[in-house]
Amino acid sequence: MIGTGMMRTGMIRTGIMRTGMTRLFPRAARGLLLLALGLLGTAGARAHTLGDSYLYLQIYEDSVAGRFEIALADLNHGLGIAGTEDGITAENLDERIDFLQGYYRSHVTITGPRGPLEIDFGPHHLLNARGGFVQLPFELPGLDGVPGTLTFEYSVLLDEEPSHRGFLLVEHNWATGTFANENQFSLVFGPSSRRQELDLTSSGRLSGFLALVRLGAEHMLLGLDHIFFLVALLLPAALRREDGRWLPLDGLGSALRNVVTVVATLVAAHLVALLLAALGLASLPEALVETVIAASITLAAIHLLVPLGKTLTRGRILAIVFVLGLFHGLGFAGSLVQLGVLDEHLGLSVVAFVLGVEAGQTAIAIVLFPVLFLVRRLGLYRRIALPVAAVGLAVISGIWVVERGFDVDVPLRELLPPAVQKVIP
Repeated sequence: MIGTGMMRTGMIRTGIMRTGMTRLFPRAARGLLLLALGLLGTAGARAHTLGDSYLYLQIYEDSVAGRFEIALADLNHGLGIAGTEDGITAENLDERIDFLQGYYRSHVTITGPRGPLEIDFGPHHLLNARGGFVQLPFELPGLDGVPGTLTFEYSVLLDEEPSHRGFLLVEHNWATGTFANENQFSLVFGPSSRRQELDLTSSGRLSGFLALVRLGAEHMLLGLDHIFFLVALLLPAALRREDGRWLPLDGLGSALRNVVTVVATLVAAHLVALLLAALGLASLPEALVETVIAASITLAAIHLLVPLGKTLTRGRILAIVFVLGLFHGLGFAGSLVQLGVLDEHLGLSVVAFVLGVEAGQTAIAIVLFPVLFLVRRLGLYRRIALPVAAVGLAVISGIWVVERGFDVDVPLRELLPPAVQKVIP
C-alpha cells in the first residue's frame, strides 16, 4: 500500500503542466503575491517561510496519504538542538530519521470515525532549500474508504515557538476538484488552534467532474501546439483543391461538414488515446510524443501547400488525422498521469476531460469558421494569406520538432522579436 501511495505522491509533486496552465504568473511575481497574502494574515496561499511547517494530504477513492514538510533549521532551532551533536542535518538525517518520525507521531494525531489512526511513514526525502527541507511521506492504514471528516491535533513546535504555524493543504481530492494544489491552505494550526476538523467530502462527483471539464478546456486553449494543429486542419475547411489551386466551396453545408468531420475525428482520437493510457495499454516516451505532436503541425501545414489529397483519398487523410490525434491525446494523458487524475473514477475522469478538450476545440472552431467562410472567395486569402500561414506554421513547428526530438535549443528563436519569443513554448 505504501508503494502505491508514494508513487501517487511523486506524480503529483512533479506535476508541471506541459501547457503551463498551472503557472499563470511568473515565479517571482507569484512569490511576492503569496508573501503579501501571508502578511495580511489570510488563510490563502503563501510560499514556505521561516517558522512554518506543512502537512499535505492526498485523498483518493479508497485511501488517504500525506506528507509532512519542515525545514531542518527551524526544527533544530525550535527544539533547541541547533549546533549540537543532537542536531539533525542533511548528513545525519538517515541516522536521525527514527527520532524525527517519533517526534511527529507524538505531536500529530489524526483521528478517523473509529478513533486515532496509525501514521505509517514511507521513505523520506530531503529538498535542497533553506539548508534542507525534509519530506516525510505517510499513509493512514485502517480506513474503510474515505471518511467524511478527519480530526487533526497538531502541535509541531507550537510549545517551543509561539509564532510557529502549521499549514494543512489538500493536495489531491477528486471529489472536490483539487489536483496538484500547493498553494491553498485548508487549515492553519497555532497555539490556540491545535485541534481542528477537516471536511473531506464537502463536494461530490459533480464538482470533480466539472473541475476536469474545466481542466480539459484549459489544456486545449492554453496548449499552443494543439491550437496550431487544429487551425492548420481548419484553414482549408471552406475550400476545395482543383488543378493545383485552392478554390472556394459554394455551399455552407459542405464547409460546415468539413469542420464537423475534423473535430469529430480528433474527439475520437483523444478519447481512444486517453482510455489506452489510463488502462496502461499505451505508454510512449514523452519526448517521442511531444516530437510527433510538433511534426503533426508540420504535416498539416505542408498539406496546405502541397495537398496530400493528390495521392490519398479523403478517408485516408482523415485516418492520418486520427493517428496524429492519438499522439495529441497521449500528450493530454501525460499531464493527467502527472496529476494522478487517472488513478480514480477512470470513466468519469476521461469523459469529463475529453468534454473539456472538445469544448475548447469547438470554441476555436466557432470563432474561426465564420471568418474562413467569409474570406474563402478572396484571392488575397487563397493566394497569399493561406500560404503565408502555412509557411509560418511549418517553420515554428519545425523548430519544435528539432528542439523536442534532439533536446536542443535552436538559436533561430533568439532572432525572433521578443513578443514572438514569449508566445513560442
